[in-house]
Amino acid sequence: MLESSVLGIKKVGSMKKFILSMALSLFALSSQAAVTVTDNPFYSDVEVEHPLFAKGAGGSQCKGLPRTCGQMVSCEQAKQALKCGNTKLDRDKDGVPCESICPGG
Repeated sequence: MLESSVLGIKKVGSMKKFILSMALSLFALSSQAAVTVTDNPFYSDVEVEHPLFAKGAGGSQCKGLPRTCGQMVSCEQAKQALKCGNTKLDRDKDGVPCESICPGG
């Protein structure tokens, strides 16, 4: 008798699962739920206002520039690095970078 009641419970449990899965399938088919595609998290159409990311000549001129005054080979190179955002080259903030190689500071 115990075995028959256990079998009955298993049948009822599997019948509930079947009815639930059919109801979910019917709901999924009948609803007008749209599948959405997640945008690429690494792509952004936001424009960044920074010389290192500038389009055109400015951006390419900023790549590979030395980072310190001791590495600069000319005053023009130091001025370009300052324009590209390397503000450490202008210690006294007078607009003249690397005053050891650039006169006028």
